[in-house]
Amino acid sequence: MIISVVVPVYSGADHLVALSQALAVERDRWDSEGAPFALGEVIFVDDASIDSSSEVLQELDERYAWVRVVTLARNFGQHPATIAGILHTSGDWIVTLDEDLQHDPAQIETLLEIAAETSADIVYAQPQGSVHGGYRDVASRLYKRLIVALTRNDEVASFNSFRLVRGPTARAAASVSGHETYYDIALGWFTDRFQSVELQMTDSRYA
Repeated sequence: MIISVVVPVYSGADHLVALSQALAVERDRWDSEGAPFALGEVIFVDDASIDSSSEVLQELDERYAWVRVVTLARNFGQHPATIAGILHTSGDWIVTLDEDLQHDPAQIETLLEIAAETSADIVYAQPQGSVHGGYRDVASRLYKRLIVALTRNDEVASFNSFRLVRGPTARAAASVSGHETYYDIALGWFTDRFQSVELQMTDSRYA
């Protein structure tokens, strides 16, 4: 079972090397332990970064055979960048996570376990404690409440950028999404088998 990881990148140069190393650790551990899944590829999507992310990504692409870089023509935002990355995947399952290390690659295995136990197509990580800081956390909650009211989709409260999605479902949703599409809403057009799990997120001053 092959796992693809998609990481949208916007000015994340300070974290990309450490994130790649953390993913490499998990990849090697799964291989050494004979896990029934393997990290096949990590796709970084350069969303027109304004720092040295592009240069760092080029170095990572040369260092790791399993790293691929997708470069967007301009800044589109997190959801379009994520969608672009997903369309380049080939894995049986896709994990999306942020660039800034607030999402721990070691927790990917937990998401896989939940999917196996529940036959879910999507598993969201639910952060414990403050993730982005007070203002952004409050703004995110209010925005989700608005989306719930507009869509009547109670799953919106569980949406998070740290997610595990069955590959065909992820790519199907991405294929019908435009650059203004809320990707998690599009996922709901293809499946209603959602699960979520509480995880402790890594504190990051860049989140």
